[in-house]
Amino acid sequence: MAPTPSAPARPQPARTVVLDSEALAAAARKAAGMAELLEAARRADQRVIVPTVVLAEVMTGADRDAAVWHVVKRLPLVDLPPRTAARAGALRQAAVRRRKKRDLTVDAMIAAVAVERAPAVVVTADPDDFELLLEGHDVTVLPL
Repeated sequence: MAPTPSAPARPQPARTVVLDSEALAAAARKAAGMAELLEAARRADQRVIVPTVVLAEVMTGADRDAAVWHVVKRLPLVDLPPRTAARAGALRQAAVRRRKKRDLTVDAMIAAVAVERAPAVVVTADPDDFELLLEGHDVTVLPL
């Protein structure tokens, strides 16, 4: 009797949701859909995180920073240790070799955080950049 073929492996559900700068800004301004996205992640037992480098892109020193702080005080902030920063450089360089793009350094740092927590999801307003950076990795890009 021939062995029965095994079922294809099902992808693991994402354990981590990583917010990029635009996603954090959208959460801070209470943009349509962001509260629902964060609640759905909580219900699915997914951890929503914000790389600290995102703060450099979102914070302006203006009064509206208070709304950003309100969001991030409820979410874990993730620093980039040297190994993650090095991975970001490699992701950026691989993306540049495939297609010349604008400076992707900050996006590459966010992508590296997601890769190290894969399977993961990156929420972004720049899906093309993240798909380029994350090609071949177990990270889903979710456009805003």
